[in-house]
Amino acid sequence: MKIRVVPTASKSSAIQVVRYVDNKTKVLKHIGSGKDRNEIDALKELARNWIKETLGQQTLFVQKQDRGDLILNKYQYLGFRYGLVYETINKIFKHLGFERDCFDQMFLDLVLARIIEPASKRNSQKLLSSYFGIHYDLTSIYRSLKTFPSFKEKVEERLISFAKRNLGFDFSFVLYDITTLYFESFSEDSLRKCGYSKDNKIGQPQILIGLIVDPTGFPLSFAVFKGNKFEGHTLIPVIIKFKRKHKIANLTVVADAAMISQKNIYALKQAGLGYIVGARLANAKLDLIREISRRLNKTDGKYLKLGNNNNFLICHFSFKRYLKDKHEMEKQLSRAKQILAGKKEIKHNKFLSKDKNVNYSLNDAVMEKTELLLGIKGYQTNINLPERVIIDRYQDLWKIEHDFRLSKADLEARPVYHFKKQSIIAHILICVVALAVLKWIEISTKKSAKSFVNKLKTVTDARMLNLLTGKELTMRSKIPNEIKRLIKNV
Repeated sequence: MKIRVVPTASKSSAIQVVRYVDNKTKVLKHIGSGKDRNEIDALKELARNWIKETLGQQTLFVQKQDRGDLILNKYQYLGFRYGLVYETINKIFKHLGFERDCFDQMFLDLVLARIIEPASKRNSQKLLSSYFGIHYDLTSIYRSLKTFPSFKEKVEERLISFAKRNLGFDFSFVLYDITTLYFESFSEDSLRKCGYSKDNKIGQPQILIGLIVDPTGFPLSFAVFKGNKFEGHTLIPVIIKFKRKHKIANLTVVADAAMISQKNIYALKQAGLGYIVGARLANAKLDLIREISRRLNKTDGKYLKLGNNNNFLICHFSFKRYLKDKHEMEKQLSRAKQILAGKKEIKHNKFLSKDKNVNYSLNDAVMEKTELLLGIKGYQTNINLPERVIIDRYQDLWKIEHDFRLSKADLEARPVYHFKKQSIIAHILICVVALAVLKWIEISTKKSAKSFVNKLKTVTDARMLNLLTGKELTMRSKIPNEIKRLIKNV
């Protein structure tokens, strides 16, 4: 399709929109005739607008003049925007229950920025402006952070409601675990405390985040604790509060062995909660360990269930685990022998014991226990279900570990640069909602969230300024079929 200039008998120039079909010219529209340059240019603009509005075809350039004038740019390039990213993430927001007409706009935009390109609030402000044309005053962002923690209840209600509607969540099982987020600082306060760091940031203050997720790993609720709090002391208050708040009759929590003590187990039972936790078999009596080892007899995949009255110990032998445990035992034992031979510096080693005169020797009892438990994993529960079901539920804990990796890698939740409690909680809340978006992307597309976002970012909207009309328009690059299919799934 082309704009044609045809000389007329009256020495004017006729402007037509034509199409070439089978080597023949078909006139689609006669626009008009002009005598001078201004009239002809105006008619050509009318022709281009007719093509755009009637046929949906656009051109970025003025056609070369018949008189030999140079080709002139009709548009000036102003940059690009991630329009498809914005539309897709907002589609997911709406699906999760975070509709823009009933939720804080700035909060959702900061979540959007965290998903697309994690950065400080200052840089997020710049990214929102550059990538989406969303403009916020930086002072307003910092001021609003104080109000965001008030959204926590509303956010968790939406997350739970979504999980019930779309993921089959029925409160029967939840997963719970703790992670740490450190601060780019060395100053402590009432919340930011030095403690055992899962990020190996010794000497830097941190906070603990307790996260509750459904069996798919979709986040439901979170709690923030002082950085020096023992993680086992977080389980009971978080889970009991969750149960009471949602009036749950039957709830089973799945947690790692680090969360469990006899005191915690008693508290869970008193609260009417079910539990599936990792058992610390190394703390069991030697006679019991001998019995477990004998009955499992190094048989790959074999289960053993001990106990009664809703207090069960389930043990499972895996040959693959056996090889791994054996390798680790041999490595530690070799190190212990080198320490005794004076070839290595004295450090903590579970196979070494010392007497009152600080003389070191091999600990035969620990060595026997360790050897008997090679390849054996224990699970403690008060739920009388088949052994395989209990183990499968416990093994779902990898999903919450994956959530922590998503938060720390894809969302760069740490280090935290805020210092006031309300701003810290606001930051965590932004990261939790962003995590929910990423989890839904992974669940619905069966792709990694990062690859999905990166694919969306390959489709951009070019911003063009019409130099004749002064109006701005955008032109989107072609959307590949693969991306169309992925978007359809979310």
